Amino acid sequence: MPRGVHACTRPSIPPIVWFAAAVWVGCCVGEHCMWRVLTRGSLVAVAVAAAAAGGIAGALALARPAARAALALVAAGFLAGAIVSAAQGYGWCHQTRLVRDCGAREWVGQVEADPMPGAYGATLRVRLVGGPLDGARVRVYWPQDAEVPDLGRTVRFSAVLDPLPLAEEWARRVARTGACATGSAWRAEVGDWRPGVTGPLFAWRARVLARMHGIPGVGGDLLEGIVLGDRRRLYGTEADEEFRVLGLTHLVAVSGSHLALACGAVALAGSALHVRRRILVFLTVAAGAAYAVVTGMAYSALRSLMMLGVGGAAQLAGRRTDGMASLAVAVVCVLALEPWSVYDVGFQLSVLAVGSLFMFGSLATEWAAAGAPMMLRPAMSALALTLVAQVVTVPVIASCFGMVSLMAPLANGYAGPLISVALWLGLGASVALEIVPGPAMLLMRLSSGLLSFTAWVSSRLADVPGAAIVLGGGPLVVVGPALGAALVWLWWPHPRSPRQGRLFVTGALACSVALAVGPPVPRDMSITVLDVGQGDAILVRDGGRTMLVDTGPDETALRAALAREGVRAIDVLVLTHAHDDHTGGVGGLRGVVDMGWTAAPGIAVEGFTVPGSAVARVVGPETVRGVSAGDSWRLGTTTVKVVWPPRDVTEELSTNDTSIVLKLQRGAFDALLTGDAEHTALAGIAAAGDLQRVELLKVPHHGSDNGLTQEALDLLRPHDAVISVGEGNDFGHPCVSVLEMLHGAGCVVWRTDRQGDVVVEVGTNGYRVRSQRRGSRTALRARMGISRGGHAVPVAHTSAPHAEALNGREGARGPQAGLPDIRRRGPAARARPPPSPWAHSRGRRSRVQLRGVPGRERGCG
Repeated sequence: MPRGVHACTRPSIPPIVWFAAAVWVGCCVGEHCMWRVLTRGSLVAVAVAAAAAGGIAGALALARPAARAALALVAAGFLAGAIVSAAQGYGWCHQTRLVRDCGAREWVGQVEADPMPGAYGATLRVRLVGGPLDGARVRVYWPQDAEVPDLGRTVRFSAVLDPLPLAEEWARRVARTGACATGSAWRAEVGDWRPGVTGPLFAWRARVLARMHGIPGVGGDLLEGIVLGDRRRLYGTEADEEFRVLGLTHLVAVSGSHLALACGAVALAGSALHVRRRILVFLTVAAGAAYAVVTGMAYSALRSLMMLGVGGAAQLAGRRTDGMASLAVAVVCVLALEPWSVYDVGFQLSVLAVGSLFMFGSLATEWAAAGAPMMLRPAMSALALTLVAQVVTVPVIASCFGMVSLMAPLANGYAGPLISVALWLGLGASVALEIVPGPAMLLMRLSSGLLSFTAWVSSRLADVPGAAIVLGGGPLVVVGPALGAALVWLWWPHPRSPRQGRLFVTGALACSVALAVGPPVPRDMSITVLDVGQGDAILVRDGGRTMLVDTGPDETALRAALAREGVRAIDVLVLTHAHDDHTGGVGGLRGVVDMGWTAAPGIAVEGFTVPGSAVARVVGPETVRGVSAGDSWRLGTTTVKVVWPPRDVTEELSTNDTSIVLKLQRGAFDALLTGDAEHTALAGIAAAGDLQRVELLKVPHHGSDNGLTQEALDLLRPHDAVISVGEGNDFGHPCVSVLEMLHGAGCVVWRTDRQGDVVVEVGTNGYRVRSQRRGSRTALRARMGISRGGHAVPVAHTSAPHAEALNGREGARGPQAGLPDIRRRGPAARARPPPSPWAHSRGRRSRVQLRGVPGRERGCG
């Protein structure tokens, strides 16, 4: 053992921990069985659960007496979790049945969470009071012209509440929050504060927030979220993205750590004032409960409050507390109150992080101290603790956010202390605001200054290449950390020398660097239409270069898709037009990929450089360049040619008709990527003579009936057509008429909603189309000496137009009529001068001639 390092003992696992884990699993099984029965009428899940219970009973009968008690405890926990989860499901189903008979009426309720801002107004979570749905939770879309209520207000609104559509995946996510219905209010008014002792607390919170609103800048944004849990100012800002990239989200939203810090401040103040122990314990728990209430009672804060109560009771009883046992009791209590809180991401991260620190914190600090000089041991120990929490929570983080921050241990090392001090200052100022407003506001501004400095440092760190990596939540990501944790606990290795400690630190750094660098970029040409939901995101790779055409509607879905493909750098980003289903996921690129330059429609480029927009924040306005018909560049051996929009227009075009349409050419293979081009755009391309024979067509506008035309299809004559569309979308995409048109032309139709990612691999003798969803079919195509005007002959025709592809829903809604246009978010800014002819990306230089534009060159990185 190195000098100055003390060996730690392996912690034991109390029996209550196994009981809590079994309750957790039982809650998941109960919810899953209930949902399967509701959506599919299938009793398979119930039979599996019954078989599991029978297996446990059989194991109890056959087990030795020593193991019988442990198995009985696990069985009791599993059954208890399944029962309370099924009970919540039964209550939810009963409320859902009542919703169907309510119709249009006036409702009264209490706001349970801060309103969530949106493009079409705020969304509220309301618990109804009185009426047929007394006590039910509903999600209400608030009128845009009505006053938006604060957390804790009583509201009265008129709406038709609709039960959740069980066939939709989002409905299940909403149901897990306890909501049984949604509705859009057409008339609403805000009433008094919630009755009882909590009303004055919420009123005090609103007064403090009103004073915080006067503090400008990112410091004020963070102050409201960190001190009082109101993240509305922070939502969607650059600081929000940077903190997410650095794995600091738990610090900018009220969680268990915030409640622990608040209670710690009360305990320290009471000790300094020599308050009696019993009174101090009561005051600390009461302060924690009040803080949890005014910040929205997040499940992670409730977990911390339960642990605080267990610890306080143990102190009053004169007994020692065990961290893991306290955590297990807190988990059981939370699940008894809200069984479906097992699916709350904040609660999951809170339980895993705290449990990992109790289990492995001492061992991690022992190894870190063994490999560091004496002066650096405190810092290395702190880094080791954050690393433990990061590794154990990887399955949840990767599954929910599609990325894992490599800078999280370092970022938490500086942000944790700074934000803790800012929290104490902000809470002290909030309490003293109505007594001594002048000094209190001074403390608030000091806290805001600390938070601004934290945000400034985080901004610099988030821009470091490889700050985060895209990582999907596959089985290996889930099983790997769990298996590793079990092996470490069984082995419990101690460092025998400083050399072993240094090897441990060096190995951790080497693994981080290897993850940041990622796998080698494929050299062969491929086109991958990514499954990102109702939107477009198309990955084109050739010769070690990568181009991404659009980013889809959702950041997490984009990161998950890039993780499947192992993308670490994007040389060219093409944003075809200014609709959120094509640009909404651009924020998911921040910090996880090395960016080159960005192409936008030349006739609408100003909309992509608006200061403060998501596109400008992620890619930088100086890298955005307008492209028009006739422009081209090379990506490896592939020629990328812009065939739409024109350089000058004589008529006003819709946003969809400003879409960039790209033609990809490699040898005898041609592909056309059409964005959301509609009839006007396709007619213009045809008039210019650029609608020619192609092997692959990305069907325009997700298969909408105002996209592809029969005239355009007759000119293109594609072998394969790919429709990028979301499963169960509300727009009726793809339309039956378009599918029939493609079928009549003999095209093989590929759909991302049915088959997942669609991959086109192009070789020297032909190309192959395959999908990555299990059970899909593969098409092999090749051109064998056929002239460009001739008809290609398939080498192996193993796929045909899928019968299920014709099951589109036509006419459900107007095609994307309500999609936001990013050009409307602010005044247009002029495009900055283009990048220099020599562009740099990851240390390489490339010079790409922009053909068709005299005297201009484009960097392709």
